[in-house]
Amino acid sequence: MLTRQKLFARENLILWALTLLVLLAAGGFTTFYYLDRYTHSNERVLDRQARHLEEMVVKNPQNPDLRISVATYYLDSSMVDQAIQQGEEALKIDPKHQGAMMLLGKAYKQKKNYSAAVTQLTRVVELNRDNPLAKMSKPLEAVYYQLGVLYLEQGNYPPAVEALQAALAIDYTDADALHLLGLVYQKQTDHENAIRAFQEALRFDPGFVEPYQGLATSYAAVGKTQQAAYARAMVILWQGKYYDASKQLEGVLAQSPEIVQANYGLALAYEKLGRRDEAIAALNKFLKTYPNDIAAQQALGRISKGN
Repeated sequence: MLTRQKLFARENLILWALTLLVLLAAGGFTTFYYLDRYTHSNERVLDRQARHLEEMVVKNPQNPDLRISVATYYLDSSMVDQAIQQGEEALKIDPKHQGAMMLLGKAYKQKKNYSAAVTQLTRVVELNRDNPLAKMSKPLEAVYYQLGVLYLEQGNYPPAVEALQAALAIDYTDADALHLLGLVYQKQTDHENAIRAFQEALRFDPGFVEPYQGLATSYAAVGKTQQAAYARAMVILWQGKYYDASKQLEGVLAQSPEIVQANYGLALAYEKLGRRDEAIAALNKFLKTYPNDIAAQQALGRISKGN
């Protein structure tokens, strides 16, 4: 659903980190990598690591971490059923293995078995109810985020909101979670909250195109036509259509000068069009209202120096 393709990137980092730790803990990884790197250069490194892990699993079948390491490789190689099998075996060995639950959540999501994916990820949440570090846990934030994705896919909006708010309680700067929250609010026709969520997403990631698209939809839904025009202009700005964006933003400001944020987009368009003095003037207008905006300050410094 999200065009930035981040649906499970955080879990991939976590699971592959686990793989590396398992290899290091097993000993000899540096030698293994060195020999493989220079004696089997025609094979993928991950393939060789997977074979090494599979051999380790055969030697130590009761090690759940090894099984999850192999399962992670299987999942990245689109061998989803094999990944699920290894994940389930890991849970038989250790019923509280959170890495296995996260792996299975991702695998079941790929098979569009959303109910099973939710079940696995919810177990991770439950295991962390009394964890004093839960409010600072990036892995747990990723789990809440994925639950939001899954509930949205199911059309189950109230728990999606709850999950995403839990993710934001851990990391309030997560623009992806804010954008997703805006989409959930849109599905509930709660456009005022959707607008606030999209605006927050853009506060932390001004170049994130999708929240502007969301803003255009929600502004239009509540009858704010000029704000919708501004949002659409920002979409084409970030798509690289600088001349068209400048004309649309000029039109917005001509009719609604109170939409001060349009000056920031206009400045960026002017910069790309080589209209340096006009870009500086537009930024100064913006900064009169938003003097602490870091992105605008940086843009002004850059443009003023001619960089």
